[in-house]
Amino acid sequence: MESFIVTTSGEVSFTFPANGSDFSLKELQDSVNGYIEIVPIRKNVGPLIFKEFDKEGFAIKLTDEYIMIVNSEGKIESQQFNYVATVLATASESISPGDWIAGDVLVCRSRMVK
Repeated sequence: MESFIVTTSGEVSFTFPANGSDFSLKELQDSVNGYIEIVPIRKNVGPLIFKEFDKEGFAIKLTDEYIMIVNSEGKIESQQFNYVATVLATASESISPGDWIAGDVLVCRSRMVK
């Protein structure tokens, strides 16, 4: 699982940089529908299993090699709460307790963003 987008509806879809190695700024912005902010994964997570969004469910396991790209203005723009991204960010101690993620996010290895 190199890189994937987690939508506010809980859908997870794999994505890849157009050049095969790292995402351009435009690709990052398109993934989150706006300006980006990088949220580092500070602690290994998972596997966390999410079943409520998909009949078969899915598991996500992350290490500190990953980062989460979020919309820096997601809350200001009143984007929807992203349950999966919030669980991942909370479990990895990447956000403060009680904080949350709004909007779609891109999760990828940090080497994929330059």
